[in-house]
Amino acid sequence: MTSFVHHLRAQVARFGDDRWYALADDRDGELVELERATFADLDRRARSAGAWLARQGMAEEAALLLYPAGLEFLRVFLGCLYSQVIAVPSPLPSTDPRALERAEGIIKDADIRMVLTDAANAPLLTSWLRESGLDGRVACVATDITALPDPATWEMPDLGPDTPAYLQYTSGSTSEPRGVLLSHGNLLHNSAQIYTVLGRPEEGIGAGWLPHYHDMGLIGLLLQPLYAGGSLVFSSPVSFVMKPVLWPRMISRYRAGYTVAPNFAYEWLVRGVKDDQLADLDLSSLAWALNGAEPVRTATLEKVVRRFGPVGFRREAWAPGYGMAEATLLVTGTERGHGPVVGRFDAAALEQGRAEPSAPGGRSGPVGREGNSVELVACGRPIDLTVRIVRPESAEPLPDGRIGEIWVAGGSVALGYWQRAEPSEETFRARLSTGEGPFLRTGDLGFLRDSELYVTGRLKDLIIVNGRNIYPQDVEEASRGVHPAARAAAAFGVESGREHVVLVQEVRPKDLGDLTYEGLARKIKGELARAFGLPSMNVVLVQRGGVGKTTSGKIQRRRMRAAFLAGEISPLHAELEPELRALTGG
Repeated sequence: MTSFVHHLRAQVARFGDDRWYALADDRDGELVELERATFADLDRRARSAGAWLARQGMAEEAALLLYPAGLEFLRVFLGCLYSQVIAVPSPLPSTDPRALERAEGIIKDADIRMVLTDAANAPLLTSWLRESGLDGRVACVATDITALPDPATWEMPDLGPDTPAYLQYTSGSTSEPRGVLLSHGNLLHNSAQIYTVLGRPEEGIGAGWLPHYHDMGLIGLLLQPLYAGGSLVFSSPVSFVMKPVLWPRMISRYRAGYTVAPNFAYEWLVRGVKDDQLADLDLSSLAWALNGAEPVRTATLEKVVRRFGPVGFRREAWAPGYGMAEATLLVTGTERGHGPVVGRFDAAALEQGRAEPSAPGGRSGPVGREGNSVELVACGRPIDLTVRIVRPESAEPLPDGRIGEIWVAGGSVALGYWQRAEPSEETFRARLSTGEGPFLRTGDLGFLRDSELYVTGRLKDLIIVNGRNIYPQDVEEASRGVHPAARAAAAFGVESGREHVVLVQEVRPKDLGDLTYEGLARKIKGELARAFGLPSMNVVLVQRGGVGKTTSGKIQRRRMRAAFLAGEISPLHAELEPELRALTGG
């Protein structure tokens, strides 16, 4: 196939009204289907939208898509693909100034002159554009009430594998959001990889709730059924957060065979589903549960199996994976039926950049650091991509078992960053010291063992203390296990004569019991210093919501570090070393 549109049109011709998408929700404890559309329905609407966009002269321009969860987003996104318009999916701006600032930044960065939305949100967006001084250059159109032309008037544009398809703005966990430009060839290649790890199903049903404006939600959830020829039941992320049982109910009711979500969502599921809600669930149909987008924890895998095993969830359904927007989505994945691979490695060796199996009988604590071993979950294997582990300073390829930066090459690697030539050259066109390339530099650290990829952390988030590599996500997870009142956390390093480890920890006051803020801070500080073998830790307690996160829930460590150094954090209590008190004026 020459483009993603050509493939979709072939799938529509093949499956027509036999495959469908359904939007579901929980109404008074009952699963209710709000809307349904077949492949044929989606195609007709996409052709109408595509014809309309072509008449507006939007071909090869970018359009910002601001929709709530639902089928109208999918119809219009496909309409953009059908008309050679570069779709830019993004979350609806809320009253949060940071969200409004992000949306305004995207409009300016991507040269947006048209915002596409629905009638329910058009008045708010029109008002916001006016207040931002953008209404003169940016039109806001409610596609669900706009008179669209007959689908028969649509004409297939000149589309090929290198034709730009859409812009995926990164969530900003490590830098300012950048628009990743994906092509039709990228979509085809990555969809084929996902199709392969799913077991190449000719039919099947998926279930999920991920946001459509993130790469996992768009590629892994919404577009995969159209590519593979299956059906999908989905809900809004808000509905899942409010009523977590909605997710397993969709799987149970529709007999879904696969689902996708990040690790924190499975944790939320375990905490949110009540005992009396388990009785009506049957998860035996679920054969593939992708866990990715953030570190995959062995504790999470086991919690889900214990909690939902009695109602049919099987451990072999787990499918850890690794990916990123710059590679469309999936880089490595676990094939259906294989189950997770968990390795136990020597903690001291990992801190020196070597992945060595721990000796038999090695002890491990909450994050594998209380004793001398660490449990790591493998993220699967590449399907049709080249993955290399590289020493970042010299671009020297490293052998299996050595930790370095993960570099990727192949058909899923994006075209580059939108209108950012220098960062694109540095990130997407790197070459090994041998001259081999080009490669995508992921900025992630990891190692290969027995062809499985293990991801250990972010290169720029790494904290180096006394020559040891401390991974912030390990510190953050350990802190959450110290006391029930400890919630989300951000760990980072601060240089002041030497490297200091700082943890900004959210607290839920009602779970403190008789413990004071000072008592909790000292308890966390002591436990972490002991678990990681460090002379001291610095702990700052903040209110719920005090730790910065991206729209996908990732911790913004560099943002928190900058806020800490600028004295912009209002602590409930802080346990800081004298050097840091002097540095921050605390």
